[in-house]
Amino acid sequence: VVQTKSKRVNVTVTAEATIDFEIKNYNEDGDLHGSLRIALFGDVVPMTALNFFSICNGVKRPTGELKFTNTYCHRLIRDMNFQCGDITTGDGTGGISMFGDTFHDENFEVGLSEKGTMAMANRGPNSNGSQFFVLFRSWQHLDGYHVAFGQVIGKESLDLLDKIGNIQVDDDNVTPKKRIKIVDCSAKDVKKYKIQRRASVKEDTFE
Repeated sequence: VVQTKSKRVNVTVTAEATIDFEIKNYNEDGDLHGSLRIALFGDVVPMTALNFFSICNGVKRPTGELKFTNTYCHRLIRDMNFQCGDITTGDGTGGISMFGDTFHDENFEVGLSEKGTMAMANRGPNSNGSQFFVLFRSWQHLDGYHVAFGQVIGKESLDLLDKIGNIQVDDDNVTPKKRIKIVDCSAKDVKKYKIQRRASVKEDTFE
């Protein structure tokens, strides 16, 4: 008998974030409101998790406060991901990290291997700012190119992720036809616990 089960690994959760979304005129029933609950992997990628955690809560810098609240998710690729976090220009050309304009790729230990994986958007190696994306399904070919640092957890959150994934896009295939607004974001440390998820592609073996 050939087994076709991917390798599972335990990842430690150090903090949780909640992002509240508003999508005006989502359907004939009106606006859509909902939250994504996100487990953050601060033991594996401490810098990357701290950057998201801090901007989620709001962090003051000489240029002003960096925060996700009242920004929009500017990019959506059907059946792949949606992208948010441009806290400076709002159109995907901006963003800044809490450490400076950008910071380096910490590591690629967390695989982009699960629906709901949250990872840093970038402009190539070592160019992380504040933009991030959330996967609608596993996209392991992105492993080694984007630093993953969190995971959407809970049925209600995953249901909301499906609803966001159903939003139609413009003719450019990346601009969502509905405006996806982050109306609030908060993060807190939690007592550490582990969740099981599919391994990164370099470790993933079918047993």
